[in-house]
Amino acid sequence: MEEYRGYVIEVVENDEKQYPYKAIARKEKEQIKHKGYSKLQAIDLVKGTINLEIARQCKQ
Repeated sequence: MEEYRGYVIEVVENDEKQYPYKAIARKEKEQIKHKGYSKLQAIDLVKGTINLEIARQCKQ
């Protein structure tokens, strides 16, 4: 488990051959999920989505 910008990121194994890992970021009731070829890729995709979400909130 890892924390990033207020989100707690957890990586779990996925049953799909193409994407064997899934990263789930949680912050209160909000969840962001991404699948990846590796644990690192899944985490990087989730972090990218978190950054986009924060950028969208700043523009409002």
